[in-house]
Amino acid sequence: MAEFVLVVANGEFPSDELFEALIEQADFTIALDGAADRFEGWDVVIGDLDSIKSREGLETTDNQDDSDLAKALKKYDVDAVVGIAGGRLDHQLQAYTSLVESNSDAILYLDGWRACRVPDDGLSIELESSSICALFALGPVESVTLSGCEFEMNNENLNTGTKGVGNTAKGGAVEISHATGDLLFVWST
Repeated sequence: MAEFVLVVANGEFPSDELFEALIEQADFTIALDGAADRFEGWDVVIGDLDSIKSREGLETTDNQDDSDLAKALKKYDVDAVVGIAGGRLDHQLQAYTSLVESNSDAILYLDGWRACRVPDDGLSIELESSSICALFALGPVESVTLSGCEFEMNNENLNTGTKGVGNTAKGGAVEISHATGDLLFVWST
């Protein structure tokens, strides 16, 4: 498969600068349903095609159990996702839960923010000093360790809630690990 795989969803696109940089970097671009009408150069369209103007030459999927993004994340090794902001709140939230549902290592790109799932083997990410960052537990998460931030954690258990929100990177590597559970990491750029 291609080196850098980009998914473009049908929500608000980020700034032209960010969008164009990701499109240029992409070796393989997936448009989700109606997003295919909004830009050129995609390699494949994924979805039930209920939002696209022209279905000619495109195949629909019968899978209504997954969102279009989850379908793409399960089928491809995706690196980046854009176009998830704005529109329906349920569509915005499913972008984050799709990362967990599909065990994807993709990064969600929004203007000024990024988000990703913390893989089972942990996450190490370089952040500038004073970058705002947060951990979000989706259900019980055991033995969370966080270093490189103002408020560090050492083998703490988290559950869905607000603990882990409102942190600040010290600058340099932020290291996150956990024993079990589903954990999202969000940071400002």
